[in-house]
Amino acid sequence: MATSNNTVSIDRKDATAITVMRCMLLSYAEEKGISFERAMQEFARSRTYGALFDFDAAIWKEGPDYLRGLYDEERGEEVRPSFSA
Repeated sequence: MATSNNTVSIDRKDATAITVMRCMLLSYAEEKGISFERAMQEFARSRTYGALFDFDAAIWKEGPDYLRGLYDEERGEEVRPSFSA
């Protein structure tokens, strides 16, 4: 539970991280032509997965495009350009 207006609970950080991860993996799986389950298994073995749930790193705040960029960098792939408004 949050103790102040400036503090986000661990439960909310966890839920947000999962949502960001799911959005990124849906796009990734479609782009690579693999199942979501396979994408999730591959991602769960990555350092990026661990970093996402290291809430001090605050990657959970950044969104799916940022997460994908980190994952692509880890895998040595060219980083896709993010969407711009």
